[in-house]
Amino acid sequence: MRPILIVRSGILLLLMTAMPIVWADDRADYNARVAARLESLFQTLDRNADGVVTREESQGDLNLGPRFDDIDVNRDGIMTREELRGYIERRYGTPPAL
Repeated sequence: MRPILIVRSGILLLLMTAMPIVWADDRADYNARVAARLESLFQTLDRNADGVVTREESQGDLNLGPRFDDIDVNRDGIMTREELRGYIERRYGTPPAL
């Protein structure tokens, strides 16, 4: 009976030590996917292809629109690629591909 408990305890310990590594990988993958999605949304919302997204261009978008004020750090009503890059690096810790 004791050897079974030792084996089970060893397996449980192994799983518990591996969990933070798996969680960290999942989190990094998630952050990279979110960053890529925000970059794609920026390009989609930049309807006139001038390299910026105005508040009006972002209205109605449920992903980028609510974050507009967090991204537009100088509060000029225009979200630039540089502001989006900074937001992605600050919020998700991953360099954007823009």
